Amino acid sequence: MTLHSLRRVLAFARDRRGSVLMELAIGLPLLVMILLGCFEASRYVLLNQKLARVAASTADLVAQADGITEAQITDLFTAADDGAMPFDLADEGRVIITSVTRPTTAAATVAWQRTSPGTISVTSSVGAVGATATLPTGFTLRQGDNVIIAEVFYHYRPVFLGETPFTTTSLYHVSFDRPRVINLTQVSP
Repeated sequence: MTLHSLRRVLAFARDRRGSVLMELAIGLPLLVMILLGCFEASRYVLLNQKLARVAASTADLVAQADGITEAQITDLFTAADDGAMPFDLADEGRVIITSVTRPTTAAATVAWQRTSPGTISVTSSVGAVGATATLPTGFTLRQGDNVIIAEVFYHYRPVFLGETPFTTTSLYHVSFDRPRVINLTQVSP
């Protein structure tokens, strides 16, 4: 190797003009991944908060009524869809409203149940109409009591697939409220 060649190699090794581009090439994908992850994380948290609020407000609105009709239930489903905006609860989720009663000393049963229109298939964790209600451990109804249960299901799909730790998953929120005026054991037409 000649002296001239050696000087060129050493000059190349000392040259820092392209180092910023190299650092950018290494750091940019990491920064983009962090940005996408932050976007998905905040979207996921917001969705969970909205679904919890939809469940709580739906059960609360039914429990405040002094009677409930099919038209009012339809309006509640519309309000639930609006409460979940900008997320599309009508297409990606469902709301199930259930009335559980215990008129005698026998086990609590499902008096009535309504499911919002939607495209995803869901089944209430409380049970079917006329069946013994499946209530959480420690939650009991006294004889003559009634409880309104609102369940919200949502099929979460992340916006950016594959680049974040978020995956498609099913979300579930539930809320329990006791009727305030009268027991709501039937729905009027």
